[in-house]
Amino acid sequence: MMSTTTTTESAWRLAAHILLLPAAIVGITYLLLRARRTSHLQEKNRYPPPDGIGSWCRGFVGAETLSFLADNSSGRGFYHFVQTRALCYGACFRTTLFGRTHVFLLSSTARAAAAGLLAADPPHFAKRYVRTVAELLGEHSLLCTSHDTHRRLRRAVASLFASASTAAFVATFDRLITTQLLLANGCKDQVIVLDVALDVAFRAICEMLIGPQDDVQKLGRLQSDVMDVTRAMLAVPLKLPGTRFYRGLQARKRIMDALRQEISMRRHNSLKLDRHDDFLQTLLLKSHTDSPEEQLTDEQILDNILTLIIAGQVTTATAITWMVKYLGDNIDLQEELRSVQLDLASKHHGSPLTLQHLNTMDYAYKTVKESLRMSTIVSWFPRVALKDCQVAGFHIKKDWIVNVDARSIHYDPTIYHNPMVFDPSRFNDDMKPYSFLVFGAGGRTCLGMNLAKIMMLMFLHRLVTNFRYGRWQTMTQAWRDGQCFRGSRMGAQFFSHRYTRKTCTDGLLVNISRYA
Repeated sequence: MMSTTTTTESAWRLAAHILLLPAAIVGITYLLLRARRTSHLQEKNRYPPPDGIGSWCRGFVGAETLSFLADNSSGRGFYHFVQTRALCYGACFRTTLFGRTHVFLLSSTARAAAAGLLAADPPHFAKRYVRTVAELLGEHSLLCTSHDTHRRLRRAVASLFASASTAAFVATFDRLITTQLLLANGCKDQVIVLDVALDVAFRAICEMLIGPQDDVQKLGRLQSDVMDVTRAMLAVPLKLPGTRFYRGLQARKRIMDALRQEISMRRHNSLKLDRHDDFLQTLLLKSHTDSPEEQLTDEQILDNILTLIIAGQVTTATAITWMVKYLGDNIDLQEELRSVQLDLASKHHGSPLTLQHLNTMDYAYKTVKESLRMSTIVSWFPRVALKDCQVAGFHIKKDWIVNVDARSIHYDPTIYHNPMVFDPSRFNDDMKPYSFLVFGAGGRTCLGMNLAKIMMLMFLHRLVTNFRYGRWQTMTQAWRDGQCFRGSRMGAQFFSHRYTRKTCTDGLLVNISRYA
């Protein structure tokens, strides 16, 4: 009897185990799936570092903005701000600047994200600069408009970059650089490169946009106001008399008033083409002949004339200055380039440069590209999120600004061998996609990139075929004596991390001698 009971109990236990085993398996499977789903959600909602109350407090009280502005006003340049945080947090980090959350993507992370953020116009991202830039350039600027408006404005200004306009610009720039560099400065032993480049670029761009200006004083006031606007772009946005931002706004107002007077005068003269043949005239004529949906308002014309002047003058002049410095640091490359350019010059017998001549300057063009890579005048390209989304494995909230860092890509040793070395020959080989972002990519690629390359090529050709120049031997003493850098620190924000405080873009005084 006892044996039967024991057998029965054993059978029941076995049956219970058999029945409980699937339930246990189901339960464990459920818990694993739940844990995996929770982990996936956590990963999906992972925010770029840093996290925590400390990060929030620094953004709330404006400590990050003050650090950014401090670096920008120092000789280190604003890119030092990015570098120090990248060393702490890695290739993706976030910060708060001017009251907005910014996410920076660097190196391979930036390059991987560039295809989605820059190559097209993704529906969930739009271009966005800091508030000070947008306010100074105007809400209708090509740099600040929405996708649809940008496409329409881009079509309207495309004629500025047609082959006929470009050929005319080449002739204008060559005439101005010959006058300014060869005649005005040809008898000097020292030249401040940035001053020459700014002056020539400004006059060439203005002549292309608003025609030749006979009133030298008026042109000088316009150039001074343009520089005030440029300096204010990364200033503290305080609209108080005496502040840099306030001076920039006042300068913008004067520029707008001067351009409105020019437009009013042309309309009063019935837009006669025999009086003017420039880009402003083209836009005004189009506003009378285009369909209503394609017509540009006066405000759109004004904002974009200002944008094109600044983009065509300051960035290109700064890039020219860096280019001259790099060749001053590499005399052997300078001599090699000079030999090539003198050979080309002998074939056109001193005649003015044309597009055909520029197209034969292969080595000089590679020198220009290497200069642009190392200087990286525009350090990053901003896009604002229009809705919550994922970028580079991180959760990005609506209204956050994602910055694709071009400088970190240009100095990535996995892309460029010895990236700190100035080596034009690296462009003998084909480039990897999204590894050269000097002018952006996709639908927002810089419209004036060909003009910028043309100005750099022509400046370089006229310089090396007419002068020898070397490194500035007494730079430190000249700086102490106040002889080296005049005016503002234009270009300090374009700091290259290869160099230390007070580098060439403060002016770059070079010793030159006529090439015999």
